[in-house]
Amino acid sequence: MNAAAPTTGEARRLPWGRIGAVAMLLALAALVVVVLRGPQNTLDALDQAAARRDGAELARRADLPALKQSLGRVLLQQVGGALPDDKGDNRKMLSQFIIAGALIGPLVDTLVTPEGIGALLRGQIAARAAGGTAAGQLPAYKQSWEGLSTVRATAISADGDPGPLVLVLRRDGLTWKLAGVEVREDTAIRPVK
Repeated sequence: MNAAAPTTGEARRLPWGRIGAVAMLLALAALVVVVLRGPQNTLDALDQAAARRDGAELARRADLPALKQSLGRVLLQQVGGALPDDKGDNRKMLSQFIIAGALIGPLVDTLVTPEGIGALLRGQIAARAAGGTAAGQLPAYKQSWEGLSTVRATAISADGDPGPLVLVLRRDGLTWKLAGVEVREDTAIRPVK
């Protein structure tokens, strides 16, 4: 018997070991594709759900409490930035913020409807008019990754300019959810002086 030749049991295990290794590599590659393609798939699914006015699918694809909080914060910051400086009249400034806060709640509730999310995805709702895309047409998004669990997606207009809003998507297991909105620093409304 040749010492270099595998025994009968080793000969049978060798192909299965290779097949198992190839299967694991393929599964790992599929997992990587799912994770990397996930944010865009989520944006596409949100757009389709908004077009169908499917509130259940929107709730599945978005972290609605986090999205509401984020939208409220962005709107309040933008309103605060648009208020004129009252030169030390804190009571007047406080009353303006109270009125703004009272108006922002219902506005946020409107923005998390299927129509509001659809308009948000197309860049039709922004701090400054972004010139959004037509209905049924999702803009291209530039994605920037922060670790493996957060992606910031900025809509890119037809002329190549980034939109003023950044959509924040967070990974939840193997799926992604729309969890927030931010205003790009260079497009934020600054306090009036």
